[in-house]
Amino acid sequence: MIRPLPDAVIFDMDGLLIDSERLARASTLAVSEQLGHPIPEPVAMRMIGLGNDALERMLRDELGAKFPLKQFRNTWNEHYGALVAKGVPVKAGVLEALTALAAANVPCAVATSTQTRLAHHKLENAGLLHHFSFVVGRDAVVHGKPAPDLYLHAAEQLGHRAERCWAFEDSLPGLTAAAASGARTHWVPDLAHIHVDDLPAGVETIDSLHHICSWVTTRA
Repeated sequence: MIRPLPDAVIFDMDGLLIDSERLARASTLAVSEQLGHPIPEPVAMRMIGLGNDALERMLRDELGAKFPLKQFRNTWNEHYGALVAKGVPVKAGVLEALTALAAANVPCAVATSTQTRLAHHKLENAGLLHHFSFVVGRDAVVHGKPAPDLYLHAAEQLGHRAERCWAFEDSLPGLTAAAASGARTHWVPDLAHIHVDDLPAGVETIDSLHHICSWVTTRA
C-alpha cells in the first residue's frame, strides 16, 4: 500500500540496520561469566536499546552494588569491539529500503544509543554510512532513550518536525523514545521480546524494512 511520503526517516541502528544485538548479548553473557557475576538472560534482554547511563542504572537496580559495573563495562567494550571488528551483517531489507527512500528524495538519519564515533565506524564498515544525512549518537543529547531527545535532535538536524517523520526501532526503549517524539513509529522485531500491550500507542509492527519499498516506490 502506497503511503504519503514523510519529510524524513529516522532509524535506530543496532538490531535494526545491522545485526549487532546478538553480538552484544554474547559479550554480555561471556564477560559477566568471566567476572564471576553472571547476568541472567532476562536482564541481558532488558539491556537492549539502552544507552550507557540508563543501562548502568538498570544493572545497579537489578544486580546490586556488588556487581563490578566499571570492570564489566571496560571488559565488555573490549570483547564486543573484537566481535564487531570481524564484521556485522546488514539486516534484511535495509539496502532495498534505503535505496527506495533515496530514489524518492526522502532524507534519512540514524538515532542510536551508541556513541556517535562508534556508530559512524559501524555504519561505515557495513557500507551504510553514505545513506544517512546525519548520525545522532547518545553523546549528542542530554537524555538517552527512552526519552525522545535523540529523535527530536535527529529531526532537527534534518530540518523537519519529528511529527512529519517515520521512525523505525527494534527495542522498547527506542520505540518509547520515537513515539514520544511524535514520529510515526514502527516496530521491527529483533531479539527484544516486547508484549503487544507494552507497545506505545500508535506503534505499527512490521516484519522487516522491506515494507518501506512498497510504501514509497509504487507511485505514479
